[in-house]
Amino acid sequence: MGAIIVVDALWGDSGKGKVAAFLTQRENATLCVRAGIGTNAGHSVYLTAEESIRTRQLPLGFLHPTTVVAVGSGVAVDPRIFNDEVTRYHLQERVKVDYRCPIITPEHIQRERDNTHLVQTVGTTASGSGMAQADFALRKAQQAKDVDVLKPYLADVAQLANEQASVNTVVVESSQGTYPSLALSPDYPYVTSGNCTVAAAVDDVGLNWRKVSGAVMVVKAVPSRVGAGPLPGEISPDEIRRRGIAEYGVVTGRLRRKAEGIPWDMLRYAAMLNGPTEIALTFCDHYDPQITGVTGADQLTPAIKALIAKVEQTTEAPVTIVETGKLFEHMIDLR
Repeated sequence: MGAIIVVDALWGDSGKGKVAAFLTQRENATLCVRAGIGTNAGHSVYLTAEESIRTRQLPLGFLHPTTVVAVGSGVAVDPRIFNDEVTRYHLQERVKVDYRCPIITPEHIQRERDNTHLVQTVGTTASGSGMAQADFALRKAQQAKDVDVLKPYLADVAQLANEQASVNTVVVESSQGTYPSLALSPDYPYVTSGNCTVAAAVDDVGLNWRKVSGAVMVVKAVPSRVGAGPLPGEISPDEIRRRGIAEYGVVTGRLRRKAEGIPWDMLRYAAMLNGPTEIALTFCDHYDPQITGVTGADQLTPAIKALIAKVEQTTEAPVTIVETGKLFEHMIDLR
């Protein structure tokens, strides 16, 4: 019972969507809500080597067949993307969007594409999310209640989330990561259009803080970053490919920059900001290929056990989930 918040410790692309889907099944959650900025962050999960599910608007909790999925009022909504995902995954009967969500228009997308600072300096995904949020702050954006195509799905998601968290389990899936947070990152202007912490996700959904039962902070064993900005311990694209750990952005298709390992001081700071009760350690197969695809706790390698111990020491939270490969089944529950 209560709401579990899923956030990224570093720069994003850590598999939050997959972790949120795993938690939704583990906890038999009745509701999974998307927090974050908008459609500027993609989420994906592989069911088989060839079959994947990818979204930019909806949380991946819908993989659990009885879970309702929703978009929190702080998240910018692109009606075209929203409807495409609802239709593609046959979610018409179990999806909600808060009637107060700001709307991303084609004009917002074009303004981002035409903005030299955002494109050349910041490395924007040009999803229109930032411009929509800017217009929302200026009180001139449309809201979901103003868009006819969204009317069948309108709800007060804040009320729904608080009611469900009182009697069942709710999973809240944030986007991006702690370090691209607008007001908390040391890397401004290489940031996103809002904060991406536990507190920000609670605010995006309109949750009463007393309804929060836990926070899962996702730590990527080999961190990555898309776009501009510092990345401590960055390795070259050639080295990324040589190791066979290349990743490409769901939204942009760009090769993700990767680091040699976790920056421990930054992880400690992220834990201070987020206060995690659990850690999900992901992309462990990129850290130690010998663990690829294993699904039992007794199969953890010495390298991964040592990494778990250091993560737990740094964050002062237990590692309860270990991801060992790209498939959805490649998850180990250590509780």
